[in-house]
Amino acid sequence: MNNTRSYLERWHQGLKSNDENFLDEILDDSCVFTSPIVFKPIQGKEMSKLYLMGAGQTFDMERFQYVRELVDGLDCVLEFETYIGDISINGVDIIKWNNKGKIIDFKVMIRPLQAIHALQAKMSEALESLKK
Repeated sequence: MNNTRSYLERWHQGLKSNDENFLDEILDDSCVFTSPIVFKPIQGKEMSKLYLMGAGQTFDMERFQYVRELVDGLDCVLEFETYIGDISINGVDIIKWNNKGKIIDFKVMIRPLQAIHALQAKMSEALESLKK
């Protein structure tokens, strides 16, 4: 459990750094990312990184904050609050780590429904700009 807390601390530090290169260090090559707006899980480190960077461009990161953390073994559930424009968002990041401190599974769940619609519109724009 202590290791998982240190892995989680690296996640928090990386988020605060505004340097998405930390994702190269923290995501396992086999990482699976599950988005609230895409039906199938996203396979692999590069696509997982792309979606996490897209979320960073979509959410108001100045107002993004984790409000609750649950850690059990190598699993973490992080509840967050943020905004897209003036729409309040409440969600959870469900993260599974491996024994090397790399993220192997990252799932995002969002509420309410209007937040999902806003996320879908903004995320599409962000992903298009990142792919260029």
